[in-house]
Amino acid sequence: MGDDEMTFVPMPRYLMRKNALCKLLKKELCDGKRLLEIGYGAGEIFTLYRNLNLQVEGYDFSEAAYEYARAHYAGNDVMLLKDEKDIGGGYDYIAACEVLEHIRDDVETLIEWKSYLNNSGKMIISVPAHWKRWGSSDEYNGHYRRYEKNELKEKLKNAGMKIEKIYTYDFPACLLLDGMRDSSRKKKINRDKSKEELTKNSGIERNFSAVAIKLSNPVLWKPIIKFEELFYQTDLGSAYILIASKVNADMERGIL
Repeated sequence: MGDDEMTFVPMPRYLMRKNALCKLLKKELCDGKRLLEIGYGAGEIFTLYRNLNLQVEGYDFSEAAYEYARAHYAGNDVMLLKDEKDIGGGYDYIAACEVLEHIRDDVETLIEWKSYLNNSGKMIISVPAHWKRWGSSDEYNGHYRRYEKNELKEKLKNAGMKIEKIYTYDFPACLLLDGMRDSSRKKKINRDKSKEELTKNSGIERNFSAVAIKLSNPVLWKPIIKFEELFYQTDLGSAYILIASKVNADMERGIL
């Protein structure tokens, strides 16, 4: 795939997620701390981490994502890991946005991610919300599932994590955008590809129409996204983003 085809376009859902992530991290004392981003896709999210003075490592199992991010976003404060075996430990934060729904055994994966954290480390996750919103976009992107809030809490609990804060984002825009996404993806679903192949493509695919690109202008969406913050504490949106901390070892044993 040529570089022109790979040019990153920040679509509305990404802009909404980035804003919610920014709000979560600004509540943290994250200056100078270490963050591992799993599944960074095009890598534009590294610009946010730079602004927050985080020291970042990133891993994505897509070779195309690695090459694009290396060319556009890697630097002294962003180190890209080419092999999963290169992931170390002791991170202050693990971030995985729109990743967990692509994985068959999500609880096992949460436990693995937890092992990368230091004792006070935290996990940041975003996932699509509500099974009733399942559509062609989920199939196109290689999803196994969408999530309900209580389901997320239970799975994180089973992995030894406790949610500190959770937002439901992209309402009310999702009332329009979900249908538009499903409609545009329905004709493009390739049932001959495995979920792994679909997943690798989902983080970097930029095959959007000229109209969609113009309508995704961040300037146009800024006031809409600001308005959507009013609904973060509801359960109305079509995506969750959360921050979770490790459960105290004594609590896990039932002592406290």
